[in-house]
Amino acid sequence: MSVWQTFKSMLGLGGDQGSVDASVKALIHVAEPKLELLPGAVQALREGVRRTLAYADELGAHELSPLDLSPAGYGADARIGLMFSSPEVLLATLEGSDALRDYFLSASNPDEAYALLVMQCHRSQRFGQAMRNGQLVDDVAQTVVSFGAHRLVDVCADEASLRHQVARRAFRSVAAVAARRIALLSAQQQTLGTEKMQVELRLATLGGSATVVDALPATDGLPVDAASLKRRLAEINESLAELAPIGTLEGKLAQVRKVCSAPQDFVAVRTESLFLDRMGVLRSPGEGEEGIPLNIETVALGKLQPIERVIVPVKLTRQTLAAWRDRLA
Repeated sequence: MSVWQTFKSMLGLGGDQGSVDASVKALIHVAEPKLELLPGAVQALREGVRRTLAYADELGAHELSPLDLSPAGYGADARIGLMFSSPEVLLATLEGSDALRDYFLSASNPDEAYALLVMQCHRSQRFGQAMRNGQLVDDVAQTVVSFGAHRLVDVCADEASLRHQVARRAFRSVAAVAARRIALLSAQQQTLGTEKMQVELRLATLGGSATVVDALPATDGLPVDAASLKRRLAEINESLAELAPIGTLEGKLAQVRKVCSAPQDFVAVRTESLFLDRMGVLRSPGEGEEGIPLNIETVALGKLQPIERVIVPVKLTRQTLAAWRDRLA
């Protein structure tokens, strides 16, 4: 079942237009609830929501190859060891998941669970040893790849359900990105407004006969001469003019429409192939170095201050936590 069909069935709608409008309202509820008060908002967003639903279905249709998080799976698949700094971190991730606990507390759920493992990817630089032309060389610049902030989401009973959850999450992510974009633009508008007042105050201290008490610190980053201050003021006014619509419902609608009309740009998925040794050091297979191939999918949420997360499908059973506790006891 596609995410489009899901919204239709959840809301008891049979017609195509009705299902689209229901999805539009679901998106508005997350992105900017006040848009419900704006006449014509649903009509303006229909085409964009159709594109978002199609994109969500496309992501949900991708073939999944869940990693087995059991001790046996950990021992057999070196990729899992690259994603967790230690078995203790893996167990802590499982024990700390409310979604996983709630799933297994329900006796009606099967013993096997599928989920999405969400992580942050960190890259750091260091100097270490490496093989070059068969010789061990010191002080070689290296990139170390590690993963943190692990969490499990969208726990479900089987792989088909997980693909469905991927589609639903993609739709919700587009709505959340639109909401965050509006918030960031509004914050930018407020920051510029504050800076404008500071620039105008600084200009007032540089000219005229009036006495102005300037409480701004000398290290506030503002220009110190009148010409530079005037140029900065012109830049601020130009930016504020561009941001002015964000203070209106029409302006917020335009931002939501922009996001859902090109969902692939605002919830962008990229696949990256890494070749890492067991310590997470990025290696070059072409230079004869040993390593473990690791393909990861990274989701970039938004264009303004984008948030990136690595998403990995995983599976485990009711017995997995007990097996890990026994192993680490």
